[in-house]
Amino acid sequence: MRKLMWSGLVLSGLLVGCANAPGKQNPGEPQVEQDAAASPSAEAPSPGEAVKPADALPLQVAANPQPQDPINIEGAKVTGDILTLNVSHGGGCAEHTYTLAWDGTFQKNASAAPVANLVMIHNANGDRCKAMKFAELRYDLSPISKTWAAQASKGSGTVELALPGLSAPVSYSF
Repeated sequence: MRKLMWSGLVLSGLLVGCANAPGKQNPGEPQVEQDAAASPSAEAPSPGEAVKPADALPLQVAANPQPQDPINIEGAKVTGDILTLNVSHGGGCAEHTYTLAWDGTFQKNASAAPVANLVMIHNANGDRCKAMKFAELRYDLSPISKTWAAQASKGSGTVELALPGLSAPVSYSF
């Protein structure tokens, strides 16, 4: 059974509108898509609910990670062991993939605090369409805390997360 969605306009007391079935494209009408990573799902946590590492994408640890296709990081926040990134990019004609990578090393900032330099790897799969796409991505930061704990011989600490495109690093305490 198909649900109908109404759209319309009221002019001089008359309702002018039409019904469209979701997922069915009318001739001459552009199809609207939202990235799967940005769309709500039954598995997505509700606001205020803690995100578990199992619900997040893994952080890839690789030597010398390099960015691929253009992507804008609109915002970042850390909640527990999860980094949430709000990103935007052009596209709309192909499925895009996102990977957050880290080279496994720590640098020191001016105040001698450890810094993990992260790289957002966006693969547009050749998509040259011009629609502005948005996604909210969640990544498990536990490889950073485990590496820091092993190197510093401490069970807790704070590491600054630096990402190209962010004006300031994000603090990750564990």
